[in-house]
Amino acid sequence: MKRLLIVACILMQLQAFAEDKKNLKAEIKQVTVFLNKAQVTSSINTQLDPGSNELLIDGLPAGIDKQSIQVSGKGDFVIMAVKHELNFVDPQKKSKEMIALEDSIRFYQKEARKLRSLNDVYAKEEQMILANQSLKGEQHTITADQLEDVADFYRERLEEIKNEVIDIDEKLKVIQEKADRFQRQFNDLFNERNKNTSKVTISVSSKSGGYAQLELQYVVADAGWYPLYDIRVKDTKGTVQLNYKAQVYQNTGLDWNKVKVKLSSSNPALGGAKPELYPWYLDFYEPKPVVRTPRYKSEDETDKKKEVKSMSWDGYAAGSAAPAPAMSVSDYTTVVENATSMEFDIALPYTIPTGNTPQLVDIQSHEVKASYQYTAVPKIDQDAFLVGHITDWDELNLLSGNANIFFEGTFVGESFIDVNNTNDTLALSLGRDKKVVVKRNKIKDFTKKNFIGANKKEEYAFEIEVRNTKKESIDILVEDQIPVSQNSQIEVEAIDTGGAAYNKDNGKLQWKLSLGAGETKKVLFKYSVKYPKNKTVGGL
Repeated sequence: MKRLLIVACILMQLQAFAEDKKNLKAEIKQVTVFLNKAQVTSSINTQLDPGSNELLIDGLPAGIDKQSIQVSGKGDFVIMAVKHELNFVDPQKKSKEMIALEDSIRFYQKEARKLRSLNDVYAKEEQMILANQSLKGEQHTITADQLEDVADFYRERLEEIKNEVIDIDEKLKVIQEKADRFQRQFNDLFNERNKNTSKVTISVSSKSGGYAQLELQYVVADAGWYPLYDIRVKDTKGTVQLNYKAQVYQNTGLDWNKVKVKLSSSNPALGGAKPELYPWYLDFYEPKPVVRTPRYKSEDETDKKKEVKSMSWDGYAAGSAAPAPAMSVSDYTTVVENATSMEFDIALPYTIPTGNTPQLVDIQSHEVKASYQYTAVPKIDQDAFLVGHITDWDELNLLSGNANIFFEGTFVGESFIDVNNTNDTLALSLGRDKKVVVKRNKIKDFTKKNFIGANKKEEYAFEIEVRNTKKESIDILVEDQIPVSQNSQIEVEAIDTGGAAYNKDNGKLQWKLSLGAGETKKVLFKYSVKYPKNKTVGGL
């Protein structure tokens, strides 16, 4: 009896303690998405009682960085303490989509049960007919007409049953496929929703109580963004339309519904500590002789081996014109340049659901001037590539990322914008142009092999033909190469560079050609390689 009273008292105390805590909901108002992680700002409105108040905000993402939690507020109160802890018990509430999927699953499962029950009825009817097909009677004789009628009945009814069973099996297959499809979709959402959550308890002291408005801010993992570009070029005489976009992803477990979104170019995951240089000591290497002694395995040795397997080589644990174009979100984006990063502030509210599917967000749209030049490297690829050269590109606030290329209204392929180069001009590859035909042929008449004493001399000649089938003139840079020797016994001579700019250090040849509409030009270059005849030169 005493034990029961003690348990009852403890439960009453726990209940009273739970009732003292106010369960509140934090409404997400703003999200700053970094390249890795995101900072979430939520608002909390409540009525405080005089004295101490315990405010519980539950259902928060489990990936919160507890060091980043900040709480501020407006009102006549004092924030005494903030505590964060994981919640492994309470699952998140089902979304409207999950509830709708559950209803669909139940409906199709019910239809499937009906069809299976009907199948059972037909099976029992078939068994009953087959069990009573005996025509023998003790006092009556069966005539031929009666026998024929009975046979017709058995045949027609059994055929009807078989056809009905076939139809039911087909319907059952279709319904089961739909139910399975909805079940898989529900399972995906369920797995996303039922991740571990966390909660924040805020201790507040208020003299008189009253209305209070608090702001909860934290950094959460499983979120970020990366740049993506659409580059559109109408023709080689116009400008480049560069659409700056962001693929925003978040798998925090909470939907960001109609929130203000900022995209930041900073990356908190990299850390902000300045690297330090320590003395770099040099000394002579003196290998120690290896002394091998017989060893015997023991339990201690086995344990040590297990420890070694879990350590890395340095001793640390392993694994560490027309109508006006429609406006887009980019028209409502403001760029803010900070000391160490950039922020793209989107004025329109945005909805980014939790999950593994990135959300495409327009950031900015630029129309920039560019100069165009064709480039061909026929030794590697006998297609001409159009390259756009953009100056003052550092003013566009770009980040390195993939780009979709559209030329003359057609998607021509993907490219990559590398903003880490230090050139004044940003080169954008705009894809292949089949209207510029490039051919590279070895000239057999000039290609020969001679033996000079103890040496062998090989001569090579190549002709490059460029034909412009376009209706306008073009400029094209054609590149090829002459081999470079790295051995004093191998002598390379550039016999004829064909008027190209020749770099002896890397062997590169460059021709800058201008071709009118329908014009064809050819260039020829020759070189020789001399080396000992008893040797073999790789790469020729």
